[in-house]
Amino acid sequence: MSKKILVNERDGKQYSKDIKIFESPDSISSAASGMAWRILQVLNENPMYPNELAKKLKIHEQKIYYHINKMLKNGLIEVIREESRHGATCKFFAPSSRAFGFELPGGETEVKMGKIEINTQLKDFFYEFIKDGIFDGSVIVGSPTQHGPFLTTARDGHYATQLGVFIGNLCSSGRRFITKLDTEFKAEESHKRNLIIIGGPVTNMVCGDMNDRLKIKFNWEKSWSIVSERGKYNGETDGIIAKIKNPWDENKKIILLSGIKFEGTKACILGLTQQYEKVLKGFNRNRDFYRIIRGLDKDGDGKVDDIEILE
Repeated sequence: MSKKILVNERDGKQYSKDIKIFESPDSISSAASGMAWRILQVLNENPMYPNELAKKLKIHEQKIYYHINKMLKNGLIEVIREESRHGATCKFFAPSSRAFGFELPGGETEVKMGKIEINTQLKDFFYEFIKDGIFDGSVIVGSPTQHGPFLTTARDGHYATQLGVFIGNLCSSGRRFITKLDTEFKAEESHKRNLIIIGGPVTNMVCGDMNDRLKIKFNWEKSWSIVSERGKYNGETDGIIAKIKNPWDENKKIILLSGIKFEGTKACILGLTQQYEKVLKGFNRNRDFYRIIRGLDKDGDGKVDDIEILE
């Protein structure tokens, strides 16, 4: 099946989602039965493994496997993660797209869609953060007042504006206020959701809480550096772009945009919003993702305006 973008206009606003186009009658038939449709609806609400799905729908597990195998073969669903339970490996399934359809050739009409970016990897990167065209998560920035174990004041919180304008091309914010200071976020203890963390462990306490759980992490040894299996990086404009499972809720995700200093955080934001094709090359939303970024000053004005990928 090919993937395209479905655009819907509602209340004067445009909303988009991926749509997979069926290329053969066999693919259509695998979703045509009432039971297959019920399975897709349940998996769209919450990824499940077959036994859990059978209990939810109160039908025999063999019937679930019949439909699962058929839809998996025809690309309607995909395995998004695997877990070990009771000595066995459980595969969790979810729809491979939020919409499916078929298309007859020709008949296109040119439309003006503003600057909605049609990029599959970018949409996959924010996949868990967009639900029904609305942002599903929280953006955490460091407090601008002195706080935390290092008693620092964050100077990178305003970079959330750049990210927000960018994500606004993909979805709306809904009615919930999505941005929080790290101090109020920790006080609320609302960790079990999708999170975008902006800023390093010195200025953002939530990044500090995450640091020991990262494969590529920040390290203090006379001065701050970023350490991976391949090396150590301690440039003032170095930073980490990562997308990993939320350790407080494995059904949720965390995106980390964190620099050793605020210039490194800016480099991460710049890389994701302006050079995402290069940054996200090889990204797979079924695996943890890490990039080490270095900000560059190409025009010599003393400000980061470009990036290079170190790892």
